[in-house]
Amino acid sequence: MSDEVIIKQSYGLGGSGNPIGIQNNYGLSVTDAIRMAFALFKEYYPQLREEALDTLKKLITERLNNIPQDNIIPPKPRIAIPVLQNASITDEIEVREMYANFLANSMNKVVRNGVHPGFVEIIKQLSPDEAKILRYFSAHKSVPTIIMRVENERHEGIDFVKNFSDIGEKCGCEDKYNLNKYFDNLIRLGLIDSAATLSSLIDKTQYEPLKTHPVMMQYKKKIENRPAPYNRVEFCESYLYLSDFGEAFCGVCLENENIKEAGIAQK
Repeated sequence: MSDEVIIKQSYGLGGSGNPIGIQNNYGLSVTDAIRMAFALFKEYYPQLREEALDTLKKLITERLNNIPQDNIIPPKPRIAIPVLQNASITDEIEVREMYANFLANSMNKVVRNGVHPGFVEIIKQLSPDEAKILRYFSAHKSVPTIIMRVENERHEGIDFVKNFSDIGEKCGCEDKYNLNKYFDNLIRLGLIDSAATLSSLIDKTQYEPLKTHPVMMQYKKKIENRPAPYNRVEFCESYLYLSDFGEAFCGVCLENENIKEAGIAQK
């Protein structure tokens, strides 16, 4: 028995045992779709106050209003319940918006095949800064990075700064320069990948702002003032890019103009 049929039989929202007159698994109004999702949640977590989820309701409503009514389908319990549970205890707007996009898209029959249940757990493991970075990756696909090496005359040495990027400044991250922890987590979650060793972007001009960045210049000056032999600085060019899994995640969990336009085109 499908999740949709279970919802129809167990969660009558319009009267005694009558699931608001729904005869199909699609064609719900925005109000009915949201009420069904929240009814599922209240069944399992009745102790939580509805006002704690008011912001999320508004966000989901905004998303569903961009979808033709014929495409709106009932929520699946395995998606709606954990989404609402996690979102109800999330204060960060960047993360809460991801939950809203994910739940709204799960109720859109046009894109529901791309909605992976595992995305809920991924959102749960993202910080607000990582959400901002992921939005940037979604728009640009790849991000140039540099490695600052401290070497001797024989090019022996260590990586002093890894994966330096100015994306933190561009995204308005709270922690603008200590990004490796964010990159490591996004790689761990399978959302982005690191380029192979000695690989770089074709457009070399993208690396100049990184090599001449005030932070890099400050490090460079300190290293070159050290005694020999390890007082030489070399920059290695590289990049990070959005993985296929990450692209699928962004398409469902971030506001996606392509999905929005596909829905509007069917009106």
